[in-house]
Amino acid sequence: MQEPIISLCLPTNGVKEWVFPVLDSIYSQNINNDLFEVIVTNNGTNVEFDLLMQDYARKHNNLLYRRNTSYMFYNQLEALKLASGKYLKFVNHRGLFAEGALQRMLNVVVSNEEDKPVIYFSNGVLEKDYYELKNFDEFVSCLRRYVSWTTGVGIWKTDYDKIKNNLKVDKISPHSCILFSERSKDKYLIDNYVFSKDIDSNQSKKGKYDLFKAFAVEEITITLNLYIDGDISAQTFKKVKKDYKRFVAELYFDYCIRKQPCSYKLDNFNESMGIFFKKSEVINEIIIVVISRIINKIKLIVRGK
Repeated sequence: MQEPIISLCLPTNGVKEWVFPVLDSIYSQNINNDLFEVIVTNNGTNVEFDLLMQDYARKHNNLLYRRNTSYMFYNQLEALKLASGKYLKFVNHRGLFAEGALQRMLNVVVSNEEDKPVIYFSNGVLEKDYYELKNFDEFVSCLRRYVSWTTGVGIWKTDYDKIKNNLKVDKISPHSCILFSERSKDKYLIDNYVFSKDIDSNQSKKGKYDLFKAFAVEEITITLNLYIDGDISAQTFKKVKKDYKRFVAELYFDYCIRKQPCSYKLDNFNESMGIFFKKSEVINEIIIVVISRIINKIKLIVRGK
């Protein structure tokens, strides 16, 4: 088998209702198997999933499956270690590929293979279809909270090989260490094409981690360190921090007020306040979130008429 253009790295904790439909959506793209590979790493304990995954891998010569006992998000790095493509791309284990999505990714990689810019696939969460940014500061400023989103992240194999032996791994966000490993490139690209859609929005089978510590403290600390290192401006740090404040308010509203099901640890909200955000700031932001959602609902009703 020749060197694949892209490695689709799918770390999972073994939720079969998600993973197998996602894999089917990848293989239904009708792309030559020589052009891509799929790496599935599983740090879950579901024996049935493990057996089913072994059987699925036997049917596809470009799929590599490995079970491991890595800690939570470190499973992401286990996938990268096994990948051999020119470009290594994280894939959400519950994100169904849209028709034509894999070909789009291949085209982006091939057209940028010579320059090897940092590429981020933002999947429709930003305003414009495509961004070409000239430095790292602009890149982080444009992404805001989405710097913490694993699914958008990828790295060229040659760049990964340079850092893999000396990578300083963040416990809650190892993918950020990958995304931020190249801070002095001449070009940063963000492709906002919607390449996947979540199978469901139920968060009850996600990992069990401290939600508010992660997004009100740890992720912001990662961005703060970028500023301390001199790689982003104070203005960019403040912009990202502000966006995280909105995100924390959304999380609190959804999981603590509306009681939507989730697997996250939610009882440390108060403990996480006062480090980057005052509790009163977040409460005020929650009010803004509620008003904004009501307005959006009214707009949808009006459009429907």
